[in-house]
Amino acid sequence: MLTGSANVLLRMLGAWALVGCTSAASEPAAAPSHADAQSNRQIEREQEALNRRLQQLETQALSELRKLRESRQASTGAAEPARDDDSFSADDELMILGGAKHEVFLGCLCQEHRPDSVFNMLGEHGSHSSPASIRNKFAPFGSNHDDTSACNAAATHPPVVMTPDGKSLGLLTLNESLKRRINAPSVADWLARMCGE
Repeated sequence: MLTGSANVLLRMLGAWALVGCTSAASEPAAAPSHADAQSNRQIEREQEALNRRLQQLETQALSELRKLRESRQASTGAAEPARDDDSFSADDELMILGGAKHEVFLGCLCQEHRPDSVFNMLGEHGSHSSPASIRNKFAPFGSNHDDTSACNAAATHPPVVMTPDGKSLGLLTLNESLKRRINAPSVADWLARMCGE
């Protein structure tokens, strides 16, 4: 059994240890080191560069699709006057239709701010989680194994790109063996990048 003075001494040591732990716990956390701050800035710069590259790919893909549409119209005698700018009007909107009979609307190849654009990652057709998106790796139109997917290199019923007047510009697919595939380089690059996300 402890004597009275030993008991008091143990209680004082315990209280002192408790105060020491409390003061250590209440000290402010160490500021991030210079190396951490540099690493964070580097990551931010790399992310910004990736975002810029993705934006360039999207713009190039839209531009090539517009040229493809104009060339198809010229071959049928319904050509529109060529424009030098890269702006798109409602007449330029191209729709993606999926499914075995191309009965499912999968969004438009149009400006990113539009809610139905495949470039709008917050919208239904640009989301990684929407069943009606070619970006969804678990949905029939974006998986690597579904026959109706743009991202399946062996798909036989991939999505089609249509003009507002109902004319097909071709299939949106990684399957290079399909003759109706849109093979414009920037469209193929954009699709490969999107399917690889």
